[in-house]
Amino acid sequence: MMKKSAGVASLFILFFFIFFNSIQAYLIWQRIAESKNKFRFATSSALINSLSDYHKLKVVDSAALPKHARITYASKNTEATRPDSQSATLSAPITSMITDTVPAAFIELIINSPTFKTIDLNLFDSLFRKALHAKRVHAAYRLDTIKAERKKLERQMVQDTWNKKRNKAYQYSTGPQRLPFNSNIFIYADVKSDQTFFKKDLLWPLLAFAFILLISNTALVFVYKTIRRQKRINELKTDFINNITHEMKTPITLASAGLQALAHHVPPTERTDFYMHTSQRQLQLLDEFVERILESAVGDISEFSLKKEKINLQLLFSELIKSYDVFQGKPINFRLTAESPVYIHGDRLLLESAFHNIIDNAIKYSDVSADISIDLVESQRETIIKIRDKGMGIPPQYIKNIFEKFFRVPQGDAQPVKGFGLGLYYVSTIVKKHSGKITLNSTLQSGTEFIITLPK
Repeated sequence: MMKKSAGVASLFILFFFIFFNSIQAYLIWQRIAESKNKFRFATSSALINSLSDYHKLKVVDSAALPKHARITYASKNTEATRPDSQSATLSAPITSMITDTVPAAFIELIINSPTFKTIDLNLFDSLFRKALHAKRVHAAYRLDTIKAERKKLERQMVQDTWNKKRNKAYQYSTGPQRLPFNSNIFIYADVKSDQTFFKKDLLWPLLAFAFILLISNTALVFVYKTIRRQKRINELKTDFINNITHEMKTPITLASAGLQALAHHVPPTERTDFYMHTSQRQLQLLDEFVERILESAVGDISEFSLKKEKINLQLLFSELIKSYDVFQGKPINFRLTAESPVYIHGDRLLLESAFHNIIDNAIKYSDVSADISIDLVESQRETIIKIRDKGMGIPPQYIKNIFEKFFRVPQGDAQPVKGFGLGLYYVSTIVKKHSGKITLNSTLQSGTEFIITLPK
C-alpha cells in the first residue's frame, strides 16, 4: 500500500510540476507578448502624433480663420497675399470678378491641398524622434514613404508595397500611415527592438514570476524528497518487522513445544493444568499476533486488516481476567458486570490485545493493589465497554494528548513505569478500525475510566 501510494504521490507531484510550470511559462509568454504589443502601440502612436504635429506646422491654423470667407473668381490671374492669419490683401487687374461667401474650411482645403505632394523628412524625423522619446522608446529606426498614383490609390496596393519595402533587419514596423488632405503619400517607420523599454516593462513581472517558480518548485522538490525518504523509511521498517517477527517465531515455537513436553512429564494437578493452559493460550495469542504482523509487513500494509467474527464479550473478558491469575505482582481484583451475554462482530485478536493494554495500564498505575471494574452495556445499535480503575489518574491538561503516538504523561526525571507511549495509541487505532470511539474520564488520585463504544 505504501509503495502504491508513494508511487501515486510521486506521479501527482510530477504532473503538478509539469502543469504548474507550463502555466507559469504560458503566463510569462503572454506577458512578453503584451509587452511587445505595448511597444508596437507606442511606435504607431508616436507616428500618428508626429503626423498631427507635422500637419500643425505645415498647414494654416483653422482656428485663426473667420467663420466665413469671401472667395473671388476672375477671368485673369489674381494674386492674393496673406502676411498673417487675420488679414489678406487682394491685388488684381481691372477685370470682371465674381465674389461668393463660403465656409472657412473650404478656403483652407484649397490653400493647403497642394502642400502634401511632398514631405519634409528631416522635419518629420525630428518630430518622430521626439514622439518616440515621449513614449519611453529610444530605439534605432528608419523612416520611409510610399507614393501611390491617384488613379490607383488602393489600400491593398499600398500594403503590398509596404511589405516589399520593409527592412527585415528591423523587428517592428508601424505600418503605412497616409498624410492628411487626400494625399497620395504614405509614411511608415521600421523600428528596432528597444532593450531598455522591455527591461523597464518586464523587469518586475518577470522577477515576480521567477520568485513564484522558485518557491513553488522548491516546495515540490522538498515534498518529493520527503515522500522518497518516507518510502525508504517504511521499507526499512518493513524489513525490520519481517526480520524481528521471523526471529520471534522460533522461540515461540520452542516454548510451545517445551510446554507440550512438560505436560507429559509433570504430574497433572488442578494448579499445574491451569498454568499450562494459561501459558499455552498466551503463547498461541502471541503466535497469532506475530503472524498477523508478518502478514501485514509482507503485504506492505500500514494498518491491520480485520478478520471479523462473532465475539461473546462476556466470555472474552472472563478468559482475559483468568489469565491474570498467574500474575505474581500486586494483588488484582476484577469485577465484571454484564446483564446478559453481549455479542459483537469484530477481530477477536486485535480487540483482546486492545483490552489487554488498558488492563495492563490500570495495573501498572495502581499503587498497592489494582481494583478494576468492567461493565458491558448493550443497546440495539451499539455496545459500550467501561473499564475503570482506582489508580493515580491523569492530570486534566494531558487528557487530550493521551491517545497520541509516543505520548507519556510527564512524571519528572524518573518514570516509575517503563514504556514507549504506544499502548493507548494502539488501542485508539484498533477501536477506530472497528468504526468505534474511545473516550476517558480521569481524576488525579481517584482513577481513570475508559469508555469504548463499538457498533454491533
